[in-house]
Amino acid sequence: MWWWIKARRAHTVALTGWVVTLGLGLAIGDSTVELPSLVSVTYPAVLTMFIPIPLVSALMLSLESRIPAAEASGVRRLKQRDAALVSTAVVALLAAAVATSSEPVAAVGRNAAFLIGLMLAARPFGQLAVMLPVAWTMLVVFISRPAPDPSPWSVLPEAAGVPHASAAAAVMFSAGIAVLFLPKEHR
Repeated sequence: MWWWIKARRAHTVALTGWVVTLGLGLAIGDSTVELPSLVSVTYPAVLTMFIPIPLVSALMLSLESRIPAAEASGVRRLKQRDAALVSTAVVALLAAAVATSSEPVAAVGRNAAFLIGLMLAARPFGQLAVMLPVAWTMLVVFISRPAPDPSPWSVLPEAAGVPHASAAAAVMFSAGIAVLFLPKEHR
């Protein structure tokens, strides 16, 4: 187990990404910033849309930090451990939201689940999968309706308790975890 933690850099990279994400969620909260948009003159982007990006990047780096020869010949359950690492990061963010009673951190946790699932679903196409969550975030800014009534497909700018956004995040996260378990030839 310890060699897997060290090979994946879970104790350094993934943990740092999680701490940075939680810290930003607590410090920034539900602040907004005006960004250019194609739909309106400016888009008041809620910063909880962008806060999960450090965690997404850290998890991608952790998952891609491997020793291929040792993993190819090993008999350990690496896919299960990788899924546990990703799931632990998301569940810990959501638990921190409950512990702090912070709605912005809950939105960050939901957005992290959605973006991590998106990244994992695209991971079979290579390491550029880490850019898909960033591209999704930019797409939301450029063509989605701004809050208080954002486009339903956008998920990220929705408030923490919106049911369809939470359901979309759960479905995307589940799909991403399922892709982790696909055989190598199907990924």
